[in-house]
Amino acid sequence: MAKPIPTLLVAGLLLVATVTFGASAFTAATVDRSADVNVATDSSGLLALTDGNSGNLVFQDGSTEQLSIDFTNGTATGANVNATFELGDPANPTTSNAFKITNQDNEQHQINVKYTGATTNTEENLNFSIYDSNGLVDSVTEEGTTASFTAPATKTFYVVVTVDTGGGAGTADLTSASDLSGELSFTIDDVDNGGANSDGS
Repeated sequence: MAKPIPTLLVAGLLLVATVTFGASAFTAATVDRSADVNVATDSSGLLALTDGNSGNLVFQDGSTEQLSIDFTNGTATGANVNATFELGDPANPTTSNAFKITNQDNEQHQINVKYTGATTNTEENLNFSIYDSNGLVDSVTEEGTTASFTAPATKTFYVVVTVDTGGGAGTADLTSASDLSGELSFTIDDVDNGGANSDGS
């Protein structure tokens, strides 16, 4: 005759079974989250590039919705030879500038700027001088000089553009065959505590 199973042992087995079923994971799930990724014009983007007050050579292009610098925006075919043009006032850039750069994010970023495409000579005929309210921050030229600066949240920088086709002292004259056209590029990195980039390096 078989011995009866103690009640305590049966209770223990039931407890183990309960724990096993309680640890089972779900087999399917759906979680929806919204993402707001609107595409904005240059003047209202995360890195805002806004037309200054130096005339109609710098403007928000209605067809591309981008900031443009165009010396043929009127009826001219370009900048005069043996001349110097300033778009903005280096002595007063916060009130007279070609365009403004504003970090419209809620955290600071490292902004790197370069100009590519123009091939003239070894002299600096095109200069983008970047200022904040305290003075000159950095400069970019068509000869490969690049700029890099930290932009705190909501901070605005002011850019004065100088085109020198030979009017400046010691600058060789360009000819009508010369072309200073190119592309002004901005690279934006995160800045965190203790590092220059988002990975802390």
